Amino acid sequence: MFKQLRDLFRRPEPVEEGLELSFDDLPAWLDAREEEIGRRLSDAVRPSEEAIGGTLDHLREAVARMETAEGDEEVHPRLRDISKKALPLFMKSMTQILSREPSGDPETFYATAVETLKGVLKAMKGQGKYLSSAYPDEMKEIRTVAKDLGREINTMTEAITRAREGRQQVEDARKSYESLVRIREEHVAAAGQVRECGTALAEAERTIREAEEGLAALKLRPEYTRKHEIEERMRELDALDTETGREIAAFRTPAIHLFRKAEKVAGKVGDTATAAAIGRVLDACTGSLPDDEEDLPDLIEAVMPATLAMIRQGDLLLKNQDEVRLFSDPDTLPAGIRRVLHRQREVREQRAALETTHAALPGVLDEQRLLAALAELRREHVAKSAARTRAENLREILQTSYAAEREKFSSRTAALAGREVEVDVPDLPSPAS
Repeated sequence: MFKQLRDLFRRPEPVEEGLELSFDDLPAWLDAREEEIGRRLSDAVRPSEEAIGGTLDHLREAVARMETAEGDEEVHPRLRDISKKALPLFMKSMTQILSREPSGDPETFYATAVETLKGVLKAMKGQGKYLSSAYPDEMKEIRTVAKDLGREINTMTEAITRAREGRQQVEDARKSYESLVRIREEHVAAAGQVRECGTALAEAERTIREAEEGLAALKLRPEYTRKHEIEERMRELDALDTETGREIAAFRTPAIHLFRKAEKVAGKVGDTATAAAIGRVLDACTGSLPDDEEDLPDLIEAVMPATLAMIRQGDLLLKNQDEVRLFSDPDTLPAGIRRVLHRQREVREQRAALETTHAALPGVLDEQRLLAALAELRREHVAKSAARTRAENLREILQTSYAAEREKFSSRTAALAGREVEVDVPDLPSPAS
């Protein structure tokens, strides 16, 4: 019964409600939390700071008293001598160490106090270790005061550690906030690029259709039939030109082979004039053909008598049917080359005339212009399509990153506040917006 009455009148413990924050208000809230951490730290360490100040004063007084201390007379003389030598060095070190007064904000005060304690302990382990026998009371007091200093610094250490952890939590939450802002900005930019590329692609596709329609309409124009006929005749002439080239090669190849041997024969017998004339024929045959179609036949005609004489004398041997056909008389080779060169010239003149006519057709320039524009439009379309794909991929990556950073941000703000925190983190804009 008494338990029921106690439970009836027991005050319910307050339940800490969750915290609701606006996303835009987060920076100010984080700044306030950081300031609160600083205030709590100042309040927490103030007693230790005052105690440390008093402890250092006590330590200075204890060190000062050692200057007039007589020491233990019962100490072994050698230890007494060592102590007398160590004492000035110890007092000098301690005086120098204790000359710094901790001050400033808690972090600065703490750092100075820690360095002071380190210096004191170092001096005590150094010259101070020789003084405990000769000055037992004085050194005991110094050790006690140093322990008091260490305890107060340890107390500060706990408060400093908590403050540092809190500030790190603030920094982590601030980084998450900044990441969310940055990702959102990058996502908006990527989405904008997707839209821009989509608009550019649509425009390019429209222009491509117009160019293709223009080409289709061009092929329906009356002059396009004439253009097609001329192009077909130009292809026929190109084939004839190729054929005449093969015919010229059929003359040149065996002629070059025999004339080289004839040049050597003329050189051996000392007929330099004939050798030089045949050399000019070889130069004409092995190089580009002379502009004048009569030059090569005339050069060949000039050396044929001497060449045929070498054949009759047995200095040159005809080894195949082509050589027999071309070098049985003085007219076959030059006449054949002259005939083929003449036909080649006629073919090329006809081709050039048709090319001029073709270029003058109204539809030709229009077709060239449309084809060039169409090729450029298709290149732009490919580039814009690739750019849109990259922007879409980046947008998806940013969406994933935003979701992950959002969860991290929620846990970090909750850890900082010590309770559930609901922050209205805005969603990323939809692709359609």
